[in-house]
Amino acid sequence: MSSRYAAEPVPASVDAHLAEYLNRQLQSIEIALRSDFQAPRLNELPERAVIGAVVLIRNLEKPEQDGFWACVEESQGVGEWKKLVLA
Repeated sequence: MSSRYAAEPVPASVDAHLAEYLNRQLQSIEIALRSDFQAPRLNELPERAVIGAVVLIRNLEKPEQDGFWACVEESQGVGEWKKLVLA
């Protein structure tokens, strides 16, 4: 995946400290958008469920858990892991 995102320059009227912070953040966003995403490969699901996270599980002891998992928001606003079913 590649992105055509390019941040506009921070206006000159912005405070110097804030401008430096914004420039660093915008540069980090540009770099992240240009990077190819690869899901982290783990042996088991993380205890911490971060909504929007995607991981690849490879577990030799529990092969039924192998596959891609995504953390989605359940009805109470808490993240829970769901196995993605590939067709």
